[in-house]
Amino acid sequence: MGKNINIVCFYASEYAGNFIPSLLHFAESCDKNINIIFTFPKEAEDRYWVKFLEKRKYKVFFLSSFKGKTFKKELKKINKENNINVLYSHFVSGLKVKAVYPFNKKIKLVIHVHSDFSGSKKVSFKRRIRRFFELSILRRDAEYIFVGDNLSFKRGKHFHSVANALCLDRIVNQKLDIELFKKENDIKDSHTVFLMFAWSPYIKGVDVAVKAFLNLTEEEKEKVRFIIVHGRGDGYLKCIDYLADKLGNKDFLNEKHIKYVKPVEDMFALYSIADVFISASRSEGFSYAILESIYLGLNSIISNIKGSIWAASYPLVDVFESENSMELYKLIKNKIGSKNSKHLNEKVAIDYDINRWCESIKKIVIE
Repeated sequence: MGKNINIVCFYASEYAGNFIPSLLHFAESCDKNINIIFTFPKEAEDRYWVKFLEKRKYKVFFLSSFKGKTFKKELKKINKENNINVLYSHFVSGLKVKAVYPFNKKIKLVIHVHSDFSGSKKVSFKRRIRRFFELSILRRDAEYIFVGDNLSFKRGKHFHSVANALCLDRIVNQKLDIELFKKENDIKDSHTVFLMFAWSPYIKGVDVAVKAFLNLTEEEKEKVRFIIVHGRGDGYLKCIDYLADKLGNKDFLNEKHIKYVKPVEDMFALYSIADVFISASRSEGFSYAILESIYLGLNSIISNIKGSIWAASYPLVDVFESENSMELYKLIKNKIGSKNSKHLNEKVAIDYDINRWCESIKKIVIE
C-alpha cells in the first residue's frame, strides 16, 4: 500500500550538514509507491540544498511560521492538497505537531527528537509536567524516535531509539580552500591543531575548553592552534561575550594560539586540517561531529555526558569529567605532538551505517 509522507523540518540552516543528506538517503531508499514531500520554514526557500532536493524531483513546501494558528493552518493545507497520511517531523515539538491534529485518526504522526538542550541543568517543574503530559498521556497519538537512549524519557511501544548514522554524501556548494584557511589562522605543519564547535557556547562547553587552553605554558601554546567554530550570524560576538562573562575579562582574545572561525560548509576538509577533536559539551542528543571525527581518524577528547559516552569504546578517544577544565587540560597537554592518523575507522562506518539507519526509520515511519 502506498504512502504519502510529509517530512516537516524546522530547519533553515545555510548549510545542509549531515541532516539533509541523511533525509535524502531515507527518501531515496523508499519504494516507488512511497511519495515524499518536504516542508521547511520560509527562510530556507533560497538555500542551495533546497534547490538540490528539487532537482531530485522532490516537492518542497514552505511555512511562513512554525507557531500557533498559522503553522496549523498552512501545514493542514499542504497535507490536504498532497493527500498526506504520514507526518514525519524534525526539530518541532511533539505538542505542536499533535495540536495540528488533536483528534487524529487518519494521519500517522512520527516525531523525531534530536537534541538535549538542557545543558545539564535541572529540568524545570513546568517542563517536566509538559513532558509527562506529552509522553505519558498523549503518547498513543504518535511514534517517537530518539537519537539516543538518554533522550528517551519513556520506554514502550511508541518509543524508539535510533542513533544517527554516518552520512558521507555531504552536499557541498563551496569547497574550503585549505591552504588559505591555514594561512589566515597561522597554522603551520608543526602545530597540533585542536578543533571544537561552539554554535551554543554554554551547551558546547566552550568556556571549559578555553580555560584548559589558557593553562598551557607559553612554550606549549607555541606548539598548538585551537580552532573554535562559532555559530552563524552574530555567533562570534555571542561566543566572545559569553567567554568574557565566564572568565571575567577579555584577556583571552590576546591568546594567539586560540582562533575563532565562522562555520564552514566543507566539513571533511576542515576535519583534515585538525589533529584532535574536542567535545566539551554539557549535553548532547547524539553528536554527528564526534561520529565523523572518529571515523576520519582524529584523536578525540570528549566529556563524559550520556549523549557522548558511547564514543569512549573506540580507539583514539579520551574522556574527561564534564565541566572539569583541569582534567581536560591534562589530556590536551598529552595530545601535543599528536597528528591526525588519516586512517578511516571502518568499524564506525559499520556500526552507524546509513543504510541500516534508513531501514530502521522506514519500519517506524512507513509500517
